[in-house]
Amino acid sequence: MPPSPPVNGAQSVERAGALLRRIAAGHAEGVPLRGLVDDTGLDRTTAWRLVSSLAAQGLVHKDEATGLYHLGLEAAALGAACMDRSPLVRACLPAMKALARLSGDNVFLVVRSGDHSHCLHLEEGEHRVRSFALNVGGTRLLGQGVGSIALLARLGDDALVAHYRRHEAEYQADDVGLARLRRWAVQTRDCGHSYGSSGGVAGIGLGFRVGSCADAALSVIAPRSRLPRSRGAELALAMRREMGAWRLL
Repeated sequence: MPPSPPVNGAQSVERAGALLRRIAAGHAEGVPLRGLVDDTGLDRTTAWRLVSSLAAQGLVHKDEATGLYHLGLEAAALGAACMDRSPLVRACLPAMKALARLSGDNVFLVVRSGDHSHCLHLEEGEHRVRSFALNVGGTRLLGQGVGSIALLARLGDDALVAHYRRHEAEYQADDVGLARLRRWAVQTRDCGHSYGSSGGVAGIGLGFRVGSCADAALSVIAPRSRLPRSRGAELALAMRREMGAWRLL
């Protein structure tokens, strides 16, 4: 194979970024070098040289047993470093403030973290509920809460089934079977948003893509008396309008 032509610094950064995004998208399963070549259009030598450089920096890890590439420890460290001042919170805050003001209720931001959702921020409306603040920083299994259901619905059916099998005991403890989980996901996809009520509390959730490989959701939560299903549909329209205005959708 003839040597790859030299590339300038900016082009190298762009190509390395494309590789890193592709590996991030397939992090859990791992990505073979062939997949990186096919998906980025780089020749094998260039892809190998760049991914080896990313691995040397700890941004990428190669599993020597399988030959597959995953995100590395340094990538995890970079992600953790921004949690105290999350760029996602900063991007979502204007829409969340507008929704809290329009609805008078409480607006949550959650992000998918593997099989779980992690609550990043709460924007309180006029009708604040003191106990809701305890959810910030918490992690819940996908499907537990309307924002988390909105994230669950973004999984394909095979991925949803595999997820359920990994956590079947936890779901069964909450009396949630696979059929119910699938039903929630289908209803959310059909409506474009999730809706749920339990224990005097109701809410709607709307999932959206973050960057090239992450999923997040905004949800509006209120006492059930303030948020019947009919009002939930109205709030979903308001959420789409505000999220679109701030380029979240």
